[in-house]
Amino acid sequence: WGVLDGKLHIAGQFALPTAVIPAGICIIGVLFMLRATASGMAVYAVGDNEQAARFAGVPVARTKIMAYTLAGLLAGLAGIVFAAREHQANPDGGMGYELTAIAMVVIGGTSLSGGRGGVMLTVLGALTIGYLQKILDINGLDPAQQLMITGGIILLAVLVQGVGRSHK
Repeated sequence: WGVLDGKLHIAGQFALPTAVIPAGICIIGVLFMLRATASGMAVYAVGDNEQAARFAGVPVARTKIMAYTLAGLLAGLAGIVFAAREHQANPDGGMGYELTAIAMVVIGGTSLSGGRGGVMLTVLGALTIGYLQKILDINGLDPAQQLMITGGIILLAVLVQGVGRSHK
């Protein structure tokens, strides 16, 4: 075990980026919170139908404040990990990642209209988009072409979700 060049080396054979450790902790924590706590169930209820959640006695305003606060804390942690990985705190460092983040979530099956989604599916979507971007980088596509492809994937995923919802 040892950390060298920003990677965790295990038995000298396997190198794991150190950013995977806080990401794994956050994934497990959020997964537990959403599935095993009343607050987590309230988040799904408010996301699915805010009015119905209010009628069911869910404290909608408090749930939204809690969800946005948690999202802000996790975004701050991601910024710290990103700055540590880049060895600098550049305010423009994450420019252009918004579309990629949306693509990861939509590919993972989260509905843009709310009420559907999950942590593990989002992780799967992140891995899918990450591998796709790696393939596009290896093949030498410039960033503008990569953005167009990512946007097309989002559009395709939203259309597939729309067709799936209309058949229910």
